[in-house]
Amino acid sequence: ITGFFQRPDYLYMLQNEDDSYKNVTTFFLAYVTDEAFEELGSKNCLYLVQYTEENSEAFRKEINEKFYMRTYLAAQENMRIDMVKMQAEMFIYMSYIILAVMPLVVVVLVSIVINRKVKSEQKLIGTLTALGYKKSRLMLHYAGFAMIPGILGGIFSTVLSVLFAQPFGELCLADYEPMRIECHMEVLPAVLGIIVPTLMYVLAAMRSVNKLLKKDAVLLLNGNAEQGERSYRNILVKKKISFRIKYALRSLIGNPGRTFVVFLGIFLGSYISLIGFGFLDTMENTKQNMIDEMGSYEYQYVLNELIKENEYGGEPVLMSVLENKSGEQFSIVGTEDNNPYLELKDLEGKPISLEKGYYITSVMAMLQDLQAGDMFTVCNPLTLEEFEIKVEGIIDNDVQNAIFCDRENVAELLGIDAECGNVIMSDIALQIPEEKILQTIKKSDAKEQFQNMSNQMNVMIYFLIGMGAIICVAAIYVAVNMLVSENRSNISMLKVLGYQDVQINQIVLRVNHILLPIGFLASIWPVFASVNWFMVFLADFIGMFPKAYVAPKSFVYTAGLVCLSYFGSLL
Repeated sequence: ITGFFQRPDYLYMLQNEDDSYKNVTTFFLAYVTDEAFEELGSKNCLYLVQYTEENSEAFRKEINEKFYMRTYLAAQENMRIDMVKMQAEMFIYMSYIILAVMPLVVVVLVSIVINRKVKSEQKLIGTLTALGYKKSRLMLHYAGFAMIPGILGGIFSTVLSVLFAQPFGELCLADYEPMRIECHMEVLPAVLGIIVPTLMYVLAAMRSVNKLLKKDAVLLLNGNAEQGERSYRNILVKKKISFRIKYALRSLIGNPGRTFVVFLGIFLGSYISLIGFGFLDTMENTKQNMIDEMGSYEYQYVLNELIKENEYGGEPVLMSVLENKSGEQFSIVGTEDNNPYLELKDLEGKPISLEKGYYITSVMAMLQDLQAGDMFTVCNPLTLEEFEIKVEGIIDNDVQNAIFCDRENVAELLGIDAECGNVIMSDIALQIPEEKILQTIKKSDAKEQFQNMSNQMNVMIYFLIGMGAIICVAAIYVAVNMLVSENRSNISMLKVLGYQDVQINQIVLRVNHILLPIGFLASIWPVFASVNWFMVFLADFIGMFPKAYVAPKSFVYTAGLVCLSYFGSLL
């Protein structure tokens, strides 16, 4: 044993309690000896309370009566603890999207391909039927072929998962207080990863064979099993329009499975890539624009004492923390209407007067499910006194989970003099004695936190964008192969009629071009809905609601990426 160290009571390294995201470039955890710690000159007084019963409320009341409790932070509001939970839930949700939904989409695409491949062998199936092979024998025969990609692919993916579970798990926990972890592959998902795709492939093959065997054997031998279904051949038969347009429309409508594969590939490629850009743009937009909703001040000095006369400059306000019945905390700000650093407006953009009562921000209204006119019970977390207030209106502010009112109302809730203040807002740095400052909050720090959050998401986001391109290429490549193989007779006919290779390529391969803008446009609304849903989930933890935003350049990048994938696949 070379020594001992004290482990902190949290896992997530934040420099200040009100920070929502880490900054490991300037602040992290270090282990030092007792002698080295003493040389720092810091004085700490620590205590530990172990409850025999659930009597934390009684303990808080007694502490406040005998001493003075400056602040109280519940575990559920402590970002040093809660962020770990949030990131764990975020990884779970993202895993369902990336590791469950996306592979299932690929499985559907492969199932469609198997279905088309079976149909392409209708002459062989007709021959085997004529030779006396039973329906069950043929279905099992093709089911056996369909099992091969399912079993081999499942085993291969399971091996990769086992190999990458530990390093990927350690990467996800790299920003927490160092701890030993063991990641492994569970047996159930490993088995499901093999069984589910294999079962879907088998069912697709058996369904396709069963459908073909219901046709007349003569039609199967001639390769015309779908002849009765091809009413699309009469589409636009009497219309005097371009042959290429007729051919394209008949090809799209007459082959709904193939058309769906192309549309799905373009849609998913656009959706996945655009949602990645959407996350980046939303964070950047919040950093550049929404942070300014907090006010025009650049510095917020939180004092460790109440002051009546301000000799330092800036604008004094009275701020504290309240909580609801569930223990969720939010800020309350007492200020005057003429505060030069705050321009408070309602959701319609009209200025408000704090003399009328209590106003809540739009993000607080969302998190607490409140509307103008509602009665709301708040609690002083230090004295545990409860008060019922009326929501006079809602302020257009998505970055502060707070109540705004005049200083008299805040003083009444806190039981102090209305002339007191404990926070000074300023647009420039003030010369305030260091011993009187409890905390200095800079607007630039909030922007830096959003930048750090965006940087941490970049790896996953670029992974999403890359996956979108891969799915787009794969789906279109499969569809083009199906298109060419199913149009061999048409291609031969066009060559006999004297069409050049370039002309044939234009006629046959251009039929899906119309799906390119349709698939891209169809992905836009789901992208905004998905980003907004994720930001609502995030708002519950960070106390602000970044509005879903996608920059115009991201639409251009995504369109370019999808077009490159599409036309690259056509080659």
